[in-house]
Amino acid sequence: MTTPWTIQQYQTLVMMIAKGVTNLEVNGEKVAYRSLDEMMRIKSMMERDLGLVSVSRQQYPAFRKG
Repeated sequence: MTTPWTIQQYQTLVMMIAKGVTNLEVNGEKVAYRSLDEMMRIKSMMERDLGLVSVSRQQYPAFRKG
């Protein structure tokens, strides 16, 4: 499975968030985010898709009558 994101795109987004920048131009392509909240949601998606965070599964305790 391929991801639509690259590590470089992720690092650029993280730098933009750190600087509080919502507009950027890279190689003639303009990128504008609506808000910091939108940027944080995209950052989370990128982290999951790139495998930078583990996706936890919920486990429920099991009890047996004995």
